[in-house]
Amino acid sequence: MLSRPHRFVCVRCNQCCGGQPGYVWLSQKDLEALSNYLHVSKRTFAFEYCRPINIGITLTLSLKEKENHDCIFLGREGCVVYEVRPAQCRTYPFWESVLEDEQRWTEEGNACPGIGQGAIVPSETILNAIVERRQNPPLSIEDVAELKGLETEWGAQ
Repeated sequence: MLSRPHRFVCVRCNQCCGGQPGYVWLSQKDLEALSNYLHVSKRTFAFEYCRPINIGITLTLSLKEKENHDCIFLGREGCVVYEVRPAQCRTYPFWESVLEDEQRWTEEGNACPGIGQGAIVPSETILNAIVERRQNPPLSIEDVAELKGLETEWGAQ
């Protein structure tokens, strides 16, 4: 299922960007790109736009959500950081968990109107998305010097 082509076109419905609780994990590369794009330090970006998530083995970052569970960067016209959106966003819906079998792909299509529509996305493009996700795992704040001690500041909020 992973290696075969699939039909998909983003219809810009933004359903994958909000409306329900979730996580947008940030890799070190994502943190760098987003903080540079917004012209703030990594620490400032993490404090203002992220929330700490304890995943059991480490503390990592997810983008904050608005009260209605939309991504903090979802605006009226769509993603306001689209040019540097995280790898998780860039590679959707070509995630291994979605592509593991036909049933999962079909189920995801119930939430995403672009799945099964549009042009056939070549296998190579899909595999490149999988590789990009693997190369950009969620960061550990312990591995980013600028973020050390940030959990204390979050706790003081």
